[in-house]
Amino acid sequence: MPIFSNPSSYLYPHRHAIFIALLFTFLATIYSIVTPIFESPDELWHYPFVWHLAQTAELPVQNPATPQLWQQEGSQPPLYYALAALLTAPIPTDNLPDLIDRNPHADIGLVSPDGNANIVVHTAAERWPWRGAVLAIHLARLFSVALGLGTIIAIYALACHIWPDQPHLALLSMAFVAFNPMFLFISASVNNDNLITLLASLILLKLTRLASRGIRLKDFVILGVLVGLAMLTKVSGLGLLGLVGLTLLILGVRSRSWRTAILGNMIVGGLALAVAGWWYWRNFQLYGDWTGTEIMVKMMGARPVPPTTEQLLSELPGLMRSFWGLFGYFSVPLPAIFYPIFNIVLLLGLAGLSLTLFRPTRRVELFSPQFRTAWPILLGWLIILVVGFIQWTMRTPATQGRLLFPALASLVIFWTTGWAALIPRRWQFAPVIGLFVVAAWTPWGVIAPAYAGPPLLAELPASAQPLEATLGESIQLLAYETSVSTVQPGDTLPLTLYWRSNQPIDADYTVFVHLLDEHDLIIAQRNVFPGPGVYPTSQWQPGAILADTYVLRLPRIAFAPVQARFEVGLYDHTTGVRLSTSSGTDNVRFGRIVIEPRPGDLPNPQELVFEDNIILTGYDLDRQQVKPGDTLTLTLFWQARRTPSANYKVFVHLTGDGDQRAAQHDSEPDNGAAPTSTWQPGQRITDSHPLTIAPDASPGAYHLVVGLYHSDTGQRLRLLKNDGASIQADSITLGGVRVVAE
Repeated sequence: MPIFSNPSSYLYPHRHAIFIALLFTFLATIYSIVTPIFESPDELWHYPFVWHLAQTAELPVQNPATPQLWQQEGSQPPLYYALAALLTAPIPTDNLPDLIDRNPHADIGLVSPDGNANIVVHTAAERWPWRGAVLAIHLARLFSVALGLGTIIAIYALACHIWPDQPHLALLSMAFVAFNPMFLFISASVNNDNLITLLASLILLKLTRLASRGIRLKDFVILGVLVGLAMLTKVSGLGLLGLVGLTLLILGVRSRSWRTAILGNMIVGGLALAVAGWWYWRNFQLYGDWTGTEIMVKMMGARPVPPTTEQLLSELPGLMRSFWGLFGYFSVPLPAIFYPIFNIVLLLGLAGLSLTLFRPTRRVELFSPQFRTAWPILLGWLIILVVGFIQWTMRTPATQGRLLFPALASLVIFWTTGWAALIPRRWQFAPVIGLFVVAAWTPWGVIAPAYAGPPLLAELPASAQPLEATLGESIQLLAYETSVSTVQPGDTLPLTLYWRSNQPIDADYTVFVHLLDEHDLIIAQRNVFPGPGVYPTSQWQPGAILADTYVLRLPRIAFAPVQARFEVGLYDHTTGVRLSTSSGTDNVRFGRIVIEPRPGDLPNPQELVFEDNIILTGYDLDRQQVKPGDTLTLTLFWQARRTPSANYKVFVHLTGDGDQRAAQHDSEPDNGAAPTSTWQPGQRITDSHPLTIAPDASPGAYHLVVGLYHSDTGQRLRLLKNDGASIQADSITLGGVRVVAE
């Protein structure tokens, strides 16, 4: 073979691609080392599947009533996990259960300014030198890095085939994928997305080459095996079976070859079923579902109601953020400025693709014969994957950019075509250079800080306000500090607490931080392990002062004006039992915060959008503390974008713990004087609801629940937006009320 007799002559023309591949491998390895174990999407469940196979050589049987360590991922096709299990089987991994110490307060899917992104509590057992399950996880991650490397090489080969006379476009395509921070992050994690992305890229490469030349028998065999492997990697691999079948049919009809159209499909389909069919048959026997997705949805949780088109579109920004870089469990973002820049570059490339239709010179140059035969195949796979993605995200809240990675080969070819048509050659590599810089900085500038512990001090800063409280036997709350004294609903409120323990602590206690109003009603709260999240009390160093910052988010529906104060303490999250303080209470109260109303011409202005174009624009409450038998009045302010199509009733419930109802009032707006069907666009409706507290109402904190419903059917209107954020609910919870004993 020429490549083996003189490898340098073969490799030299591809030296730049080799350099990109080496950079990718280096960066992905850094990502795999810097990211703590289990802190990438679903790795907490992907690796236990690998572990189970390595330990037992048996596939898991799923039962929602008795979930195992692998949770819903045990419903996945097993190829990726089996390969990783073969690689890691020699390593003793009995310590895996000890490593899975869940952070009970992790902010999954939420970007919190004070952190708390870690899904598990990390310990010294994870440090170098790696041993046991930690070593196995890192080895499985390196296996994923190799799969990611294979993907960018396949994309480079695909682009070389499409533009044989323009190697710079192949390099551009390769680098655009290789230096995507999220692609690097997923490539550095235990995740079956890496294998399906590689197999999809290889199948697209094979199909596009076949479309440009004759097809031989061995091509059918290779395609059949690749498709079977894809089907055995992820259920989305079924879409590749459809793509290959349709492509062979079209190629056969176009060339008038029954051999390609019929025999080719028979060989591909037969081999694919031989490779993967047994797994789908097993699913049918066990669950009555060929794909196993029904039980997977049951275990991971379905959407409570099918999302509307508006709801799905509102998730598009999150989809794009997680396409470029949203790390951890979608709680560790890149700096916000990067996302619009990346999106503009992507959209410019796709827009440039359409402009080539009006630029004949560039069209001839970019639309090579290979591109003309390849683009229907690439577009077909992109459409198949996007349709499947939409169907899946309609069933589960899984709007994640990484689920589009199997179509990266298609997407990047179209992007490169448009980008090259739009941008002069000397500037074409600017975005991938920028991507590389961001990708190289991200492990140190974004990921590592998200899991770093808080600062430890030798003494208190002079600006700290002393508290000198002791909780339990040895934990001291020394002081606090806040830079804010006045806030509005919707604001964030930072609070730094200074802790110290005089002796080792054998339990992990949760810190609770409450912002209380004059009636001891909780306005905002934070419940986290110290750190937040990454420095639990069992890891505290005796004598060291911990400076721990917590950020409270005030709900936009919070009642104002209010005088508030902080309440802080510790409790055991497994029992809910609080630690007592030296003064005999179970909390420490301090500080003074003024909550001012948000600007507007209504009390407590809101933008709560219900179905049928009804908006709750504000509310007022005549008092927040009552006794049984008292009457309080809630005033609602409504507005309609367009005249509602029916008359609806408004319900107001005063509800406590366990759905205990202390009062209720249902009526058409303004006690029937302003039926919703008579509202004019923009008209403001004032709607008062008197609530008489039940004589037997128990003392305690209650909250107001408000909504609308059809008077004839009782069906509630859905709440579509909460101050601009699309949600799925049929009521809104407003400010609290305290019922006191007579």
